[in-house]
Amino acid sequence: MASIRHGSSGTTTMTVGAKSAVLQRRLQIADWIRQHGQMRVDELSTALMVSEVTIRSDLTYLEEQGLIVRSFGKAIAAKSNAPRDRPAGMTLTKSLIVPMLRRAQGLIGADQTVMIGPGPLATQIIPWLADIPGIAVLLTNVEAIALARTCLDARIYCLGGEIGAESGSFEGGNAVRSLDHYPLGWAVLDADALSADSALLLTSKAAERLSEAAARRAERSIVLVSSPALSLERRAAQLPLGVATDIILPGPPSNRARDILLDAGFRPVESDTGGEAHFSNFVRTAARRAHSTGAMP
Repeated sequence: MASIRHGSSGTTTMTVGAKSAVLQRRLQIADWIRQHGQMRVDELSTALMVSEVTIRSDLTYLEEQGLIVRSFGKAIAAKSNAPRDRPAGMTLTKSLIVPMLRRAQGLIGADQTVMIGPGPLATQIIPWLADIPGIAVLLTNVEAIALARTCLDARIYCLGGEIGAESGSFEGGNAVRSLDHYPLGWAVLDADALSADSALLLTSKAAERLSEAAARRAERSIVLVSSPALSLERRAAQLPLGVATDIILPGPPSNRARDILLDAGFRPVESDTGGEAHFSNFVRTAARRAHSTGAMP
């Protein structure tokens, strides 16, 4: 079992037990739901003798892997591996996600505070942070807490503010203002697609406000984009390209999408680890910020 220690400053640290037990439990849950078609959270909690908070974290992970669908306190076997709420025609499988997470992990340095933005892709970076020494994580979604506590031996912080009924994320002015209390080194954010209007499409205005505020405060902001296809959708919730330093897609973008990224100052970064596409303007952004503050780049 993992043990939690609370410091006087409110910092939460963790001694991690056997992580294989977590995976075995999740595989058992997936198998039960596949056999029965659906199961309630309280049923799983009783059967496995763990809290409902832990079960909800397990179900979040399984849903992100496309194995189940959550609905009103129960989990239903997925009919396909396609995640919900993603651009039409795009199946974001584990084989596509893992290279993206590996690339994002490689950009994050030691001894920094990393904000995990709202969204399923951003949340999946949490286990990948376990090997980075000295980091602290700032969580923006309550369902990410159990995952972080399970996977990380690190300082764990949570934003304040109202918890959105649908998203489970911290929202509102208090959430945005609480960012000022943390020296953000990195922000890992989540977007659905790049739009023809040269912006990144987000799921909600609350996610937009928090993501943009975090990207402007962080030294480096990494956006994991679910689809390499250019979207013609006009959506109210958008993240300006200019506030991001790194864009990671699950595959090569279309020619038009590539042109938009190049026009915004991003340059492709070669990869020999997978099929993901990485575009960065970190050097240019760092130089611009240093010039604006009078510091040397």
